[in-house]
Amino acid sequence: MSASAILLPMAISMIAAALTPSKAKKQLAEAQQQQGTVCLETNFNDASLLQKTLQEHGVPVVQEAEDCFVTQLDDAMIVFRRASADGPFVMDIGEVGDIQCLIDELDCIETEYNGNVQTYTYERVMNNLPEDMVVESEEVLEDNSIVLTLTVE
Repeated sequence: MSASAILLPMAISMIAAALTPSKAKKQLAEAQQQQGTVCLETNFNDASLLQKTLQEHGVPVVQEAEDCFVTQLDDAMIVFRRASADGPFVMDIGEVGDIQCLIDELDCIETEYNGNVQTYTYERVMNNLPEDMVVESEEVLEDNSIVLTLTVE
């Protein structure tokens, strides 16, 4: 008997981003005009994977508390925080310079984060397969999703 598992980069962390780029751009523009801080929801749920992604992207991370850290991304100061250990992070963004550049960078970070979530999940599945299961086949699709076909012996 065999079974297939599909690991989708976007579906693992969440199906869709919490905020569309157009809404984010509008909120950032309003905050910039008022010289204030804007709070944006994210789909980032794992603190260690988020910090890893930011560091791989070349963004310095300063830990302020267990579920709160600060980064400087281009001209923007970003505080990532969350209210509970199992909830998603929100970003408090201040000192915004080029809004479109910031949105592009955040989009890249989200894509890299989703890839890190997929890698983590893949490695966890592969390292924790029961002894009576073996990988029959593995296929990476065009959208970077992975199809694993497992055989139960």
